[in-house]
Amino acid sequence: MLERILTDDFRGKLKLTFRDIENQQDRSDEKEFAKDEVRIREELLDTVTPHASDDTLDEDYLIAAVDGSGSGDLMTLDDVRVHLLSTSTVVLDTNTRAGDPFRPLDRATLENAFGRAQPFLDCHWHSGVRGDARTKMADSLAEIYPLKDSDALVLPFFRDIMKRQLKSMSDLSGTNYGAYTSSLGTMESLITREQMLTNPAVHDELRTASEYAAARIVLTSSIQPKYLLLDGAMSIFMHQARQYPSMPSGFMLRELCSLAREKHVVLCAVSKNHTIPFAHRIARMAQEAFGEGSKWFCLLPGSEDPGGGLYIYQDRTYIPPRLAVPYLFSFSMDNRPSRIDFDRIWWLENVFVQDDPSKTRENEKALFQEIEFMSRDARWYGYPVALALAHEECKLSYEDLRLAREVAGDVRHELGLDPRRTTPYREDFNL
Repeated sequence: MLERILTDDFRGKLKLTFRDIENQQDRSDEKEFAKDEVRIREELLDTVTPHASDDTLDEDYLIAAVDGSGSGDLMTLDDVRVHLLSTSTVVLDTNTRAGDPFRPLDRATLENAFGRAQPFLDCHWHSGVRGDARTKMADSLAEIYPLKDSDALVLPFFRDIMKRQLKSMSDLSGTNYGAYTSSLGTMESLITREQMLTNPAVHDELRTASEYAAARIVLTSSIQPKYLLLDGAMSIFMHQARQYPSMPSGFMLRELCSLAREKHVVLCAVSKNHTIPFAHRIARMAQEAFGEGSKWFCLLPGSEDPGGGLYIYQDRTYIPPRLAVPYLFSFSMDNRPSRIDFDRIWWLENVFVQDDPSKTRENEKALFQEIEFMSRDARWYGYPVALALAHEECKLSYEDLRLAREVAGDVRHELGLDPRRTTPYREDFNL
């Protein structure tokens, strides 16, 4: 294979592929971006005014962050896959008044407040060939997520999407959702993408639920942060016909948002990897407008916002996410722009001011001033320190997974399981 990769023929195939992308996608995107360019520059893009490096905040506050990792193939027993999931929760104190900013709360304090070890490890399993993927995944999700009341889990989404106060599922009678209330009573019934439950899809849902569970534990604990940061986006995959989340994690996210509002916690999701088109061009516009090394943010409006959404993502289903408000931001020219999503209901109450774009911008600048302040660490400059620490704690390296599999093998041996049940079939043929 190596000799084929090093041929001119392979290089030629790559050239054709890249030129095809440029001709078919990049050029059409350029036309769409041209329609948005003036609006982005004049209305949506602005600078961050950072705190001075020696500023002492009037009131210090806590910043919590949750990140997760895992593996969908810790071990396979015949056709049963064992999933390994890890989450880490980090809480920092801005602590400027004591002269020791971003002091982490010690692990003992966190474990006492959360009632679980940090970082947290868990295992779950399912078979993808016996028709039990949906049932087993539902069992695992019900075990993972702390809220056990199904009505309390699903109602926040409907309250937010309908902008109505709903006390029980019976309040959905007579609405577009009334016919589906009987399909919302159990964790299993919330899984409506059964035909797509591949092993990676199952693992992604388990991992997402694990991170949301960790975030919910923060919100219900004695630790009351001002900010709670999640890794990722606030995207919700919707059932196309029923127009509600097609997986339980979508309901979990909206329940988290509702709880965060109740607890007066700013819940936001930060993603380094994102699908915002022309982020690099927006970054270049910011540098041209504000100068090299500028710190900036850019609102990515939706159809409900003044002026409507942007042309560059009008055909992209999940930008902006349902019930969320995304921004691009950059605090360091050495890094590509990141994305941050806020709960739209919170944003409308705390950031957006109807018919007053100047006041809205003032609120945005104050918000991003704090996000920039919590992103000052030379190791990950421009990225929130708490999220970086949570990532460092939860990530599973190749060595971690190798050791975890060795421990799993030892446990298998202790239980007297047939070793051939866990050996890949390829090894029979020295492949």
